[in-house]
Amino acid sequence: MKTRHVIPSSIAFTAAVVCVIAVSLSPLPGYAEQGPFANFSGDWSGGGTVTLSSGSNEKIRCRATYDAQAAGNNLKLALRCASDSYNVDFRGTAINSGGNMTGNWFESTNQAAGQFFGSIKGNRIDARIEGQTFAALLNMTTHGNRQSVSLRAPGSGVSSITMALTRR
Repeated sequence: MKTRHVIPSSIAFTAAVVCVIAVSLSPLPGYAEQGPFANFSGDWSGGGTVTLSSGSNEKIRCRATYDAQAAGNNLKLALRCASDSYNVDFRGTAINSGGNMTGNWFESTNQAAGQFFGSIKGNRIDARIEGQTFAALLNMTTHGNRQSVSLRAPGSGVSSITMALTRR
């Protein structure tokens, strides 16, 4: 039986990815008066690759649930991810204000928390994610029911994550 180890910086890194995913959907034509989260609600799943600071790679699988509120300008999110060596149970909130986003996150496995901030321009998100011992840069693009995510955190236990999610 494999033993799962929780890597705090890996969890924070994955949590950061989730925050950015949560704010990545731009409004659809005809709904311009609504915020960028208006059409985001629902269940999403997918996977990708985690590159550890040692240079080794692991596959990761994720499931997310998003709940848009306040005409699509606020979002509550929940994310669970797992690889061969760790898992993540993440919760967060995001707020859009004129294309600028802010939010808070909490990862219950390691009792880690932090903030994120960045910009929403069309279908692209650029953000900085921070925690007590963690910082990362995130880029995300959304096309319809598909999202691609790239996270870089040099100097942490996880140096990068690439992921693709699809709405179920």
